[in-house]
Amino acid sequence: MCIPTPLGPLWLEVSPLGVRRLEPALYPRGPEAEGALALRVREAVQAYFAGERPDFLDLPLDYTGLSPARLRLYERVRLVPYGRTVSYGALGRELGLSPRAVGAALRACPFFLLVPAHRVIHADGRLGGFRGRRG
Repeated sequence: MCIPTPLGPLWLEVSPLGVRRLEPALYPRGPEAEGALALRVREAVQAYFAGERPDFLDLPLDYTGLSPARLRLYERVRLVPYGRTVSYGALGRELGLSPRAVGAALRACPFFLLVPAHRVIHADGRLGGFRGRRG
């Protein structure tokens, strides 16, 4: 399923466990998402861009194939509140990872917006290299 947004379309893939992928639709892969969860995700993303939804914590993510360290990082980043930021270094210290490992994991994150990597910044307040997942 492609979800239209002000940033361009997002490609959604779901499994029985949850969202498998939500990312910029530059290179859609796999079958189009269908069903109740796909509709919930589409509605949630549309509400987010309408300013009506600060997070996606109620949407299940399918972490199949991801390392335990990535799972911990993604779940921690999901908790960064709307309007707040946290640094790569602070997350790394909290989770026992290097700031570079945090950045690399967020750059590879298949859950665009659902794991708000855009809320993770450099310690001095500069934006990081987050651009959404690259195909």
